Amino acid sequence: MPNMEKRKKRILIIVIGIFVIALVVTLYFVYKSQTSPYPKEAIPQDSLNSTTETIDLGNTEIEASNGYLYSVSKTVMLDKVIEFANSISPKAVQTINEKGSYYEWRNGEDYVIYELEQNTVIFAIKQGITWNEASINGYSFTQFVNNYFGKNWTYSISTSAKQPTGETIYYAKRTIEDLNVEMVLNNQSTDYLATKDGKIVYGKILLSELTKVGEKLPLISSSDLDKYVNLSSYPKEIYPNYGPLQTTILNSVDYKSEDFDTIAKTLTNCKSNSSSIIYLYKSLNQGNLTPVYKLDLQCELTYKDTVYTIPAIGYVNAIDPQYISTVE
Repeated sequence: MPNMEKRKKRILIIVIGIFVIALVVTLYFVYKSQTSPYPKEAIPQDSLNSTTETIDLGNTEIEASNGYLYSVSKTVMLDKVIEFANSISPKAVQTINEKGSYYEWRNGEDYVIYELEQNTVIFAIKQGITWNEASINGYSFTQFVNNYFGKNWTYSISTSAKQPTGETIYYAKRTIEDLNVEMVLNNQSTDYLATKDGKIVYGKILLSELTKVGEKLPLISSSDLDKYVNLSSYPKEIYPNYGPLQTTILNSVDYKSEDFDTIAKTLTNCKSNSSSIIYLYKSLNQGNLTPVYKLDLQCELTYKDTVYTIPAIGYVNAIDPQYISTVE
């Protein structure tokens, strides 16, 4: 009988011990989830779609730390654009008014266009806007936007290009958290200004307000990215640069033809050379702006049994997949 009592006590102690351990573990995970700096619900990945093309990361160094979530405000700046049009070309008259979509003002060769799909203002002024700087830098964009649109955004110059007609185009990228915001076209810039004889003669300015939400986002590690990147559902996009084909394929095939579409579909064997973290902006209705890995790629495509190598840009989801949701 005493042995039976001891056994019961031992079993009771073991059960209580297991219960206490389970309770402590449960409380730990509850506490951890409540104190975690990361989102409790998955964030929609609005910056990227997916593609079936594969990417070989090779030895590309991938920075895995934390990023931040930004929201794209749907606020439009039509009043400011009207003031801008009146200021730089007082005689310009509105020629197109597609409410909530597209607006245009013209006076001879001068024009101001406000399109709301990307929320950009595009302009050209024959007489130019006097700008007393020998060259344009990031602060020049900040001053220009502050002067005409009342915003104190920051920029970095990505590249410049001298044109045959004499003007120099300066391409800039909006910066947030010391990271660049990019768009797919115009050398991946968000904005550009062209100067000639000390005057700004045309340009494009992104007017979307990008607001920090406060959500910290863990970035995916290099080893995990290597496992996920080529899944068909993993958010990524590849943009080839067909420029090097000007003297070969494009000599005999029209870039806009179905034949070239067929050639473009042979794109394969994309290998990464380097990476950086950026924010990819697409449209006013984007919703979220999330950190993205930008990869410098070398890809191959085939034409008449000949393989051609071309550069490409790859944009790949940088957030730990457990914290994002994608549209199927």
